Amino acid sequence: MHSIIRMKKHKSIASLKSRENHTYRKRETPNADPAKLHRNKLLFGQENYSAVAENFLQEYQSAGNKIRKDAVMAVEFLLTASPEFFDEGPKNERDERLKKWCEAQIEFVKKEHGEKNILCMYLHLDEKTPHIEAYVVPMDGKGKLNCKSFYGARNALNQLQTRYATHNKDFGLERGAKGSRATHQQVQKFYDQIQQPAKVSNENLQKAVKLEAPTMKHILQPEIYLKEQEAKITAKVARLFASTVYENKLIQKAKSILREWKRAEDAAKKMQYKLESEKEALLDKLNRQTKAVQALDQLQIDNKDLQKNLSNALIENKLLKDKYLPDHEKKLKM
Repeated sequence: MHSIIRMKKHKSIASLKSRENHTYRKRETPNADPAKLHRNKLLFGQENYSAVAENFLQEYQSAGNKIRKDAVMAVEFLLTASPEFFDEGPKNERDERLKKWCEAQIEFVKKEHGEKNILCMYLHLDEKTPHIEAYVVPMDGKGKLNCKSFYGARNALNQLQTRYATHNKDFGLERGAKGSRATHQQVQKFYDQIQQPAKVSNENLQKAVKLEAPTMKHILQPEIYLKEQEAKITAKVARLFASTVYENKLIQKAKSILREWKRAEDAAKKMQYKLESEKEALLDKLNRQTKAVQALDQLQIDNKDLQKNLSNALIENKLLKDKYLPDHEKKLKM
């Protein structure tokens, strides 16, 4: 069983608000069971974490700190484990294990980023595998918004995976291996093979050890007969059990490949998280650009109105001048 941690960066409050809608199921979540929604719960921090983050950053700027345009405003973690970790044992044992596991995850995030920088830690129990969404503001030891100090190094994510696995080792959870060559076809092939019925049945075994009827020659030379029968029975039994030994090895190999496939699947989900983050950032940028274009269009309309009003004002001004011009000036113009 493995410990699983994934990370996602948020560069805008809008991105955080979008995730908040997911956290509290304000939008459709295909893998979530609505009947289990009531089981989800806040473990630490605030529910309205996007607003908390926004206030936090406003205070940060008010203190004279600048925030770069590409700065990471918050970091999201997905904390979970292999499904069987949560499924083993009777309900009371599962509940107690989940409680202790949740407490350990809170301690891990506190240790990584500091208690005051945690925005929210929320437990989801309405999906197949229990998991925690955690959101933190990446403040470094100097009190600066600095995500790179945590995850800027090339091997930072690998180190995070290792620290997380070490923190959860008392639960019997291990760190996943790096990379995997397992394919869906390999996994399906091994599933099909290990589900084949066992070849060593009682009937097959009886046939393998059955003695052949002795000939006259064998009756006269029983030692030779017994030696020949022993050799034949040994060969039959060896062939019979050879397939079973192979299958035992096959099962072990299958388990290994299935574990690798699970790790590959986790990596794919991690990439999906990253792509979703980039998509949300692009949508946020597009929304800002759309608003800017709309504002420019409005300015152009306003400018046309101003020009029209100015033209009318000039005409009215000329008419007023002509109306109130002294008589001798009117004669001069004539």
